[in-house]
Amino acid sequence: MPQKKPLIFVIDTSAIFNRIQYAAEDIQLATTPLLEKEMRQKGLKETVDMLLSAQKLCILEPTQISLRKVREVAKQLGDLDNLSDPDIELLALALDLTSQNGHPVLVTDDYSIQNVAQSLSLEFRGTNQPRIREVIQWETYCSACGHKAPDMSKDEPCPVCGTPLKRRAIKKKPI
Repeated sequence: MPQKKPLIFVIDTSAIFNRIQYAAEDIQLATTPLLEKEMRQKGLKETVDMLLSAQKLCILEPTQISLRKVREVAKQLGDLDNLSDPDIELLALALDLTSQNGHPVLVTDDYSIQNVAQSLSLEFRGTNQPRIREVIQWETYCSACGHKAPDMSKDEPCPVCGTPLKRRAIKKKPI
C-alpha cells in the first residue's frame, strides 16, 4: 500500500493571526525565516515559540531554483509588484515541498499569492476570506497616454508622460 504524503500547511502571518487548525497530529506547519521574523514583529512571538518548541512549526529556506520559478510566473501574471519577498519565499517553499514528496497546502488570504499558487499548481486555502475563483493576468498601463510595457511597476510614474500608473485585469481564467 502506498504511503500517504505528509500534510504540511505552509503558512503566512495571517494563518497564525486567524488561528488555523494546527493542533491536529497529522498536520505539520512550515514557513520561511523572513515570515518567522515578520510573525515575531507583529506580536506573535509567544505563538511562534510555542509551535517551535512543540515541533509543529519548521522554519525552512526555499531553494534559489524555486525562488526564480515563482518570480518568473509572478512576472508573467503581472503580480510580481504585489508580492513581498516573504510572499515569494512562501510560494517557493511550497514548490520545494511538493518536489520533496510532501503534500503542502499554502494557507493565506493574500489573493496575489493565491493567484500565483494556482498558476504553479499549488494547493491553497484561505483562513477568513473566500479563495480566488479565477486566475488573473494583470497589466500595468498609463491611463493618460495609454503606454504599456511588461516591465513597468505601478509604483513608478509613466516613462512617457509622468502620470501615475494603474493596473487592470487583461485575462481571467476560471478555476
